[in-house]
Amino acid sequence: MPTVSLCVPGKPEHVRLVRLVASAAARRCGVDEDVLDEVRLAVGEACAIALAHGRAADRADDILIELSDGGGQFAVLVSEGGPQQGSNSEDQLAFAVISSVVPECVVDIDAVPSTIKMIWPTASEGPS
Repeated sequence: MPTVSLCVPGKPEHVRLVRLVASAAARRCGVDEDVLDEVRLAVGEACAIALAHGRAADRADDILIELSDGGGQFAVLVSEGGPQQGSNSEDQLAFAVISSVVPECVVDIDAVPSTIKMIWPTASEGPS
């Protein structure tokens, strides 16, 4: 699967769509069925962080989601338009949830745009 990009308005009602697309892409890329709920949870938490930071900065920036696979892994990159305003206790809880269900995660809240990259292994015999 080539990289697929999804850009949604920075509004809570669009998070469900992102979660559904991410889990469908993960399934197609060969992520184990038992892990799909974790993909949905982590992607939802990453989107919630992006939404919260947009609201805190009085912005409604779009959220960009990039889904890709290759090299035995499925990756989801969630980015939000502006720099984050530091993290708060809700962010820490969301980061804890993400790190507990994602085997590999890279967070860069100081970048513009800020990013959260999550990576799951795929089955070598998964569909292409």
